[in-house]
Amino acid sequence: MLELQVGALDARPDVPVVKILVDGAEPWEDVVPGWQGFHPAEMLGADSPLLPDDLGRRVAIYRCTCAQAGCGVVAPVVMPSPDGRRVSWVDARDFTGVFDSPLATTAPTTEGRCWDVPDLHFDRAQYLAEIRRATGCARPVRETPSCAGAGP
Repeated sequence: MLELQVGALDARPDVPVVKILVDGAEPWEDVVPGWQGFHPAEMLGADSPLLPDDLGRRVAIYRCTCAQAGCGVVAPVVMPSPDGRRVSWVDARDFTGVFDSPLATTAPTTEGRCWDVPDLHFDRAQYLAEIRRATGCARPVRETPSCAGAGP
């Protein structure tokens, strides 16, 4: 189950970020400790890069501790299943100099470095509902009990 939390980076309320949890845990916590999410305005909304398109697309979901996506990212391919019942995050890779935001600003010239993380699969209805819920909590960015990621 996907859970998106909108919170502050390092307890700095002026720097909101989206934190991603899967089944209540951060799946990349041990692989990229201290890496951070992107600003809610970049990750959420009607045109969220997390929304799957028909062909799938590579989306940076976390960035280096220096806060520069060009330095390094966790970027899986976000894609729908053939039957449309799931959304999957597969083939998570790290790229340098390719991402300035959740979507690549230039075409990768390498295949990137594969992260040693499992592919993730989500129920499509729950996944889309969670993006809508988190989007509502991010306007304006605030942290309240109902928006802390617990879901409706």
